Amino acid sequence: MIFSPLFKKILSFVNFSLIIVFIFGLINIEHSSLGIPEPLIEITDQTMIFFDIIFWTIVGLLALELVIAYLKIRDTKMFVKKYWLEIIMLVLMPIFVGFKILKISLKIIKQIKVGKTVFKLFHKIKKS
Repeated sequence: MIFSPLFKKILSFVNFSLIIVFIFGLINIEHSSLGIPEPLIEITDQTMIFFDIIFWTIVGLLALELVIAYLKIRDTKMFVKKYWLEIIMLVLMPIFVGFKILKISLKIIKQIKVGKTVFKLFHKIKKS
């Protein structure tokens, strides 16, 4: 046995605790989308970096848990059958971070469109 059951329990507990902290941070960061008038803690660049670090730590720990599980089973078919949900979750988590980037990109595109419209209005006013 490569890893003791105590190590696996501690790893799961740490991962679960980090997920709870990350969800709290996500609620805090996306407070306006959830109808909360103001964030519970101040959102700074350091806060954003902190929660990004927590996110990638969670991904790393989930991957470590899957590696440990595979080393215990050592049968790919049985491993996928037993841990399919964890595998899907691990694969999709970084993709959801991409949605956050997409959200920021959409805000920039909207600002560019507004700027373009304002420019056209000034151009029409100037012609008149």
